[in-house]
Amino acid sequence: MKLRPLLSALLLSATLPILPLTATAAPSAEQSVTAPETHNRELQVGDKAPDQYKRDDAAIADWKGKGLAAPEKDSHWVKMGDHYVLVQITNGVVLAIQPAS
Repeated sequence: MKLRPLLSALLLSATLPILPLTATAAPSAEQSVTAPETHNRELQVGDKAPDQYKRDDAAIADWKGKGLAAPEKDSHWVKMGDHYVLVQITNGVVLAIQPAS
């Protein structure tokens, strides 16, 4: 058995998962929001919002009156600071961010 090729393959396979696969661009002001309850952690589309924003009592009922698009299935609009955020109810993922007018 050849030990050197085996060790090289193991080392390579162990380091590949930690390498970044894609470069991410810096978000614009309308693609991120700082939630008050997250200790200034900036949320972006695709991030998970704090659990309290998944609850129905946090939902904005008059989303049409605020000029927001219809929420997707199993999602609702909530207000975080000076932004409206579309949050998926099932897993808390941020689907969209719009500045509040």
